[in-house]
Amino acid sequence: MASQSTHSHPLRLMTYNIQVGIRTQRYSDYLRHGWRHVLPPASRTQHLEPIARILRDHDLVAIQEADAGSFRTRSINLVHYLAERAQFPYWHLHGHRSLAPLARHGMGLLSRIPLRSVEAHALPGRISGRAAVIYRFGQGSGILTVVVTHLSLGRSDRGQQLSHLADLVQSDPHVILMGDLNCEAPEFRSHHWFRERGFLAPVDDLHSYPSWRPRRQLDHILVTPEFSILSAGAKSFRWSDHLPVTMDVELPAGITLDRTTSEVQSDVPTRIAAAATTAWTASLRE
Repeated sequence: MASQSTHSHPLRLMTYNIQVGIRTQRYSDYLRHGWRHVLPPASRTQHLEPIARILRDHDLVAIQEADAGSFRTRSINLVHYLAERAQFPYWHLHGHRSLAPLARHGMGLLSRIPLRSVEAHALPGRISGRAAVIYRFGQGSGILTVVVTHLSLGRSDRGQQLSHLADLVQSDPHVILMGDLNCEAPEFRSHHWFRERGFLAPVDDLHSYPSWRPRRQLDHILVTPEFSILSAGAKSFRWSDHLPVTMDVELPAGITLDRTTSEVQSDVPTRIAAAATTAWTASLRE
């Protein structure tokens, strides 16, 4: 196994709502291609290859609107497939809403860095099924916490969910939050958690939705103040109805992580924090 420290290299982050791999290039595609949310594509994997290619240059990729393997994906676990094709040695998929056998909604993380622990938490809301997954990396006092989530459409529910997230990571010193927050910067910045923790965000015009004419900044990567943001952007890749959002950061002092550059097999410890949720954890075989 080959590895290199992230100490002298920026940590390359991406968050991407992949819309189950469905290509959407205009509003009318929601109607024309809506059948793809319940019926499988003609090809098992061809439609996923362009997505896999854009993931490869990153260290941590948060994925939303994936599928754990169901009828609509021809039983393909989308996070596992993308991890394998983009050569990520570690991956985790959290299934947060099951409509089996037609669909098994999920989100997760692709990682080039070994995970220390994984926690899946159900989020409050009028409609059940929203969740946050907390990943921790590193050892001792140099712990990096990464939160992946996909928040609700309703503003009231989002406020409750952000408060719940604040409670979950209140004792974590170094936090990265990635995901589809379904809101723009002024809304989450008004929440007490972001004010108190001093979360840093890039410029306010990283519009990611809709992908064919981006006007709203719904997808975010946010970091606590100890990180230095080196670059950030919305990638011009119009496949899903969202654009991928990327960020390169310099790690806070005291955090040293090993980036794996070859495939390994390893057990990832997982703790499920809510009985109503189910998680799948895996690493790839050589």
